[in-house]
Amino acid sequence: MVTTEAKPEIVQEANASPDRLSARFRLRLPQAWALSDEALLALSELNEPWQLELTADGELVIMAPEGPESSERGGEIHIDVGIWNRAAGGGHVFGAQLGVRDYDDGSLRAPDVAWMSNERWAQRDPERGFLSVCPELIVEVVSQSSSFREQQEKMREWLNKGALLGWLIDPDQEIVIVYRPDAEPEQLDRPDSLSGEDVCEGLEVDLERIWK
Repeated sequence: MVTTEAKPEIVQEANASPDRLSARFRLRLPQAWALSDEALLALSELNEPWQLELTADGELVIMAPEGPESSERGGEIHIDVGIWNRAAGGGHVFGAQLGVRDYDDGSLRAPDVAWMSNERWAQRDPERGFLSVCPELIVEVVSQSSSFREQQEKMREWLNKGALLGWLIDPDQEIVIVYRPDAEPEQLDRPDSLSGEDVCEGLEVDLERIWK
């Protein structure tokens, strides 16, 4: 039986304006409320178009659909990565609807854009409701609903889960923070493009459309 102390607590992000469509909330769940894949999928379907993430601390993050600017920026990057991947034929490209679940800590995260090699794809558990292996390339774009600090923390989480290259793009500040394992993040000021380095060899993403 659930007691009064176990009621979820809704917390609105301090930086999110209630007047914005893209405000997000964190719903703190009791530890006993372990959410299965089936429960998370059902919650997502029942509450469309709101998007859900689950942190390792058991917080359910509830996000409104992206605004047109954020959606377009993510789409532009997705296109460049997708065209490169078709030519290279070496993996799989995902958009913002992807759910990556860490079945050790229970968290569920969604990148804006991601790429996974065929080798890692073969390591996934196809019986799981979500992708069970972290993609090698993770791209996060700072939007009105997410603070820069929050996205930095999320990117560090991606690296801890196995990402080999991360791009944190902030269109307002016109900067990119590049994340690599066992290295300090590197800040680039309004770069014209980004390289896939040795993770996605031959990949070049044009950022001119992102800064407009």
